[in-house]
Amino acid sequence: MTIQRPVARPGFVHETNERTPDLAVHTGSGVLTQRFPVGTTVVYAAEPTVPSLAVRPALREALAQPLDGAPLAERLQAGMSLTIVFGDTTAAVPTVSGTDPRGQAVEEVLTLAAAAGVDDVALVCARGLQRRLSDDELLAALGRRVHESFAPLGQISQHDAEAEDLVTVDGIAVNRRVAESDLVVTVQATDARNRTGAHLLVELASVADLAAVRGAGRADTAEAELGERLAAALPVFAVEVALDTHPFAPQLGFLSRREWEWGPKEKLTARGLRQADRVLPVRARARLMQQAETEAAALTVSAGSPLEVGRHTADTLLARQRVIVGHRVNTLVTGLPHVSPYGVGAWLNPLLAAHLALAEADRSHTGTPLLNDGGSLIVFGGAEPRYHHHHSATADFVTEVLSGEGSDLATAEQRFASDDWYRHLYRHGQAHHALQPFHLWYETAPARERLSSIIWVGGDRATCAAMGFRAATTLADALEMVDDRDSLGYLHNPPLPIVDLAGER
Repeated sequence: MTIQRPVARPGFVHETNERTPDLAVHTGSGVLTQRFPVGTTVVYAAEPTVPSLAVRPALREALAQPLDGAPLAERLQAGMSLTIVFGDTTAAVPTVSGTDPRGQAVEEVLTLAAAAGVDDVALVCARGLQRRLSDDELLAALGRRVHESFAPLGQISQHDAEAEDLVTVDGIAVNRRVAESDLVVTVQATDARNRTGAHLLVELASVADLAAVRGAGRADTAEAELGERLAAALPVFAVEVALDTHPFAPQLGFLSRREWEWGPKEKLTARGLRQADRVLPVRARARLMQQAETEAAALTVSAGSPLEVGRHTADTLLARQRVIVGHRVNTLVTGLPHVSPYGVGAWLNPLLAAHLALAEADRSHTGTPLLNDGGSLIVFGGAEPRYHHHHSATADFVTEVLSGEGSDLATAEQRFASDDWYRHLYRHGQAHHALQPFHLWYETAPARERLSSIIWVGGDRATCAAMGFRAATTLADALEMVDDRDSLGYLHNPPLPIVDLAGER
């Protein structure tokens, strides 16, 4: 069974005219307002859902009445080994009514396990090639009661894709504790269609297996197929919360609304944000945006097999985020959110920004991109050569590999993968794996290959050149650099809408 609630005002398309005010544009580390030419097609996402579905009772009902198969209570038996797998920072889960929904789900699973007499319980963070979570992040995700009960006993671990004791399951090397468990319960909270269901199981695989499905030339379906194989090979019960993420702190919630609906207070706040964008350094602006507490509404809670749960969550998110657009455009402008799924706790760097624009925004559609093949993409913000210590390999990847000063991609990938210092930072520090920048860059390839030009407004010229992009000072400058200024669109991002061209799905 799945529990869900109705949603708020949906997204829509607006064509600018003489009365349209300046529109908010998000630059990754701040917000500015920008005048767009008359006739620009502006795609707005749905406004955030308020209030949230009550997560705790919804979890209890979903566990008792899953989408398929037996209820969780019937699967738990005394003497069995139970492993609860939860997601990492990729989810970037904001608070829902003050508590992370992952922690609430884990508590409900533990309550049922205790009632069934299950004593052998461990928790594993499925982090794939992501950085290790800090103790504070684990505490925030799981809640104080769970963390204080399991952490001192060493029963909370984080998957190490480089570990030597991984166990082969159906030809895939996976986390030993997970592979040897009698039952695996995955707990996930997500606002992205491509991070649902069996996705969490993929993050329990080895570096080699992840590279095989994320490396250069991999099939688009390779990662999903790996997840399906693991879901079939392991005894898994999935619990998933679909989120409608509020990308802004409550006091900045007006940024999700139409600009002509802003009142005097909102306009004054927007003016202050513009001033901060001009005065504060990038790191200070990014820190300010990331420290602002955001919220999320739970849309649905579902449980059952990973594939059924994943399909339901993906359908829910599509219905929530889909915006029907009547036509494609030849030039598209997009802003950037202040956080990447692969950079929680860090400011944006050029690679994360490129991935947000080319792999996330450009592919946010139901089958046909909003931007025509051979078109021009104009991006605001993020292309500045500043790197957080979480992304030490990314800094070297952009400055050495993409600049052409290093070796070709294949040779460089082997060199990065075998670097002992990078491996140490991933396994024992708080850095992302050295292969992650390669995989993120490969994901941008389809957009880079099909577009005629990619222009960064405010981007560092040397960095943009190294990545094969162009840099412009203003939107007006960028528009002078494109071939077609008459067919112009603006993806009002964040939040990111899913474009559905004339209801093609």
